[in-house]
Amino acid sequence: MSSNSTPYASDYHVPVLVHEVLAWLAVVPGGRYVDGTLGGGGHTAAILDASAPDGLVLAIDRDPEAIAAARARLGEQAGRVIFVEGNYANATEIVAEAGFGPVDGFLVDAGISSHQIDTAERGFSFSRPGPLDMRMGRDTPSLEEYLQNATHGELAYALRTYGDIRSASRVAAAILDAFAKGSLETTADLRECAAEIVGRGAGSGRKTGIDPSTLVFQALRIAVNREIEHLELAVAAVPKVVRPGGRAVFISFHSVEDRVVKHGFRELSRQCICPPGLPICSCDHVSQVEILTSKPVMASKEELQENPRARSARLRAARVL
Repeated sequence: MSSNSTPYASDYHVPVLVHEVLAWLAVVPGGRYVDGTLGGGGHTAAILDASAPDGLVLAIDRDPEAIAAARARLGEQAGRVIFVEGNYANATEIVAEAGFGPVDGFLVDAGISSHQIDTAERGFSFSRPGPLDMRMGRDTPSLEEYLQNATHGELAYALRTYGDIRSASRVAAAILDAFAKGSLETTADLRECAAEIVGRGAGSGRKTGIDPSTLVFQALRIAVNREIEHLELAVAAVPKVVRPGGRAVFISFHSVEDRVVKHGFRELSRQCICPPGLPICSCDHVSQVEILTSKPVMASKEELQENPRARSARLRAARVL
């Protein structure tokens, strides 16, 4: 199940692990699938091709720009897609309201799209000055609003947990101080503020060669968009969204995200939820999923040569019982 190219790429986004997604979802003609992260429509397009001629996709995205781009890209195939501006954390409600489920497969790609990173006005990257935004959709406050309300403890926790920033407390203090003084107005200001404390390659206490601002921006993006909380809700929704025998495939790009998926699938697969120490099981609990991937599936060398952004991708799959 390895990929030897990056098919279905567009100027908007390059989808990762496309062959692997189709294989682990076990896409078949006539099937019904939920793509919880439509993005540029790459995965949805691949699922539509594999489920042709009458397969259907309910495509969800928080970003209206993504929905517009995917709708234009899919052309005639868009007639087999239901587009919903929403959050995959609410997949159970979205599927029910659309009268679409239960479905044969549920895909979540928890990464950020290439378009969002490369568009300075979205504020996700420090490569060009942009506003303090970082919103994936219209359902969360901007980074500026987040900083207006965040405590030092909350910000330090986000930097430490989501960015592996060793000097998280100092970086948090510097960011909040600069913001309060009015000297933190753009992503360029944020990068300069972080770089003054976190030396190049030392953000996590090890020499990675990664600009430390990358880790700071990553942590803030995850916090602003409440990505971990939403991912936990999406994993828990799998048995409610997917039919027995159907599959769920989750792609993550950060160790915390991968841990959420791993532990979430493990919890759903448990046969007993009795408190430890009971001599006999009395909970009558049954497993809700079977874990299909004992280890995360990674991008192939060939895919990494064409799309280096796939290097952090981790795919896990489960089958609903």
